[in-house]
Amino acid sequence: MSSHPYPLSKLNHEYGRHVIDAESGLEVFDAPTSHSLIQAAGYLKYNLAKTIGQGVFFRGQCRLYKTLSPSLLRGVNDGPPSVRRRALLDALLSSIEVEASALRAVDLDCREPLLQHYGIRTTWLDVVDNIWIALWFACHTARSVGLPEEYLHFEKRIPNPRVNQEYAYVLLLASAYSTPVHGKPGRFKDDRSETIDLRTAVPSHFVRPHAQHGLLVRRLSNTGQPVSDQLALHVGTIRVRLEAALDWLGDASTLTTHSLFPPAFYDYGYRELLSGVKPAGKVLGSIHRMQA
Repeated sequence: MSSHPYPLSKLNHEYGRHVIDAESGLEVFDAPTSHSLIQAAGYLKYNLAKTIGQGVFFRGQCRLYKTLSPSLLRGVNDGPPSVRRRALLDALLSSIEVEASALRAVDLDCREPLLQHYGIRTTWLDVVDNIWIALWFACHTARSVGLPEEYLHFEKRIPNPRVNQEYAYVLLLASAYSTPVHGKPGRFKDDRSETIDLRTAVPSHFVRPHAQHGLLVRRLSNTGQPVSDQLALHVGTIRVRLEAALDWLGDASTLTTHSLFPPAFYDYGYRELLSGVKPAGKVLGSIHRMQA
């Protein structure tokens, strides 16, 4: 699936093995131990940084899909439908009263990915730079309600092989990371990909990105526009048996919804987004209101 050098399929490990995932039909690296998980993640981080100068980041998922689309562009192809949706997003960004909100300290180019991190649908993909947080997302199902999906909470998955609840998956995505954008801390761009590290691109009164080690990536067309299917960023998938993944995560208070999605009481930036960015409709979604 990947054209990058050193694909994950080249990794040999005493315990881990490359298999075809029965549900998706896709090749994955099955990691039966926490050490094999760490080594598989580190293998690509090291080799792709050395050979093509890209960073490798993690995306936890409960299931695997044949495509990888950012939330704004799901279900549409590149072309007029994509352009119309991006125009809606641009209009929303222009309508926000920035000078009266925490966004005034955020660079113009970073506002879209920041809003994605808090629930608005955009052209970016959420990733993290911490394998345990990625595994946490792979072990929890997001549930939303309201129009447009305004209220969000997470439920811990229960292992059940009869209903495809047997595995947790961590996608490894490669994107620009050795080519910084001059004068733009936390921003990296090459000819076909773009990365924003929110930990350095936005001030820390937005607490959630720091709690999650959050970044965003996106694939660019040859004209520099975000594409609807970003599967070209994918360089490997690690599969962990759900029962084992839950055991490795344990009951640490730092790996709970309360810690990874700090309430508005603690997250000043989130508090201002809740009051300053109104629900934007079916296409663009809304700033999520986290539920216990």
